[in-house]
Amino acid sequence: MNNFIERLLADQYRTLLFSKDFSEGAIFGFECNDGWANLIEATLRLTQQHAELKALDVKVTQVKEKFGQLRIYHRGGDGSIGAAFEIAESVSGSVCEMCGMPGAAICIDGWLQARCGHHSRPHQIARDENLKSDENYIASYVEAVNLILSFFGEGAVLWVQQERTAFAGRRPCEMLATEEGCQTIFTFLNRLEHGVGV
Repeated sequence: MNNFIERLLADQYRTLLFSKDFSEGAIFGFECNDGWANLIEATLRLTQQHAELKALDVKVTQVKEKFGQLRIYHRGGDGSIGAAFEIAESVSGSVCEMCGMPGAAICIDGWLQARCGHHSRPHQIARDENLKSDENYIASYVEAVNLILSFFGEGAVLWVQQERTAFAGRRPCEMLATEEGCQTIFTFLNRLEHGVGV
């Protein structure tokens, strides 16, 4: 991940990423490409909010790509935080690690990688240096995953990984890759929660 994005995330989420005796300007060292930056930020925001609300001590120890998906390792927290990280891992397989556009995990030169159509060719590996934080996506993702966690509890991870008739056979983890998909899931669950027919 480029240093500018790393520094922004490290500054904004220092309580999650560093011990209390960290030095100013420390770099966390995200071991993935920039396309997952919005997904990582959304997950860190959700984690920070939950940890503050429940007075939990959570430390993210490593963030990296493995087998075409994001992996977030941590210590502390509770079941909801663990589920939030697992959901992010599932979603990452539907987000291009290079540019952040919707994609899928494919095999390139013997390696599983999450890529969009544009970045799926072996020679098309240049990163997009102009990626910007997408606050609308981040906020929609946090809102949708918060509702998923409160609605399904321990079954939240399984719910996002399975095809759903309500979404024309799509898996929620694929839909959580876009702002529109996050909003669709939020609206659906919000209506169910309040007993409104869908």
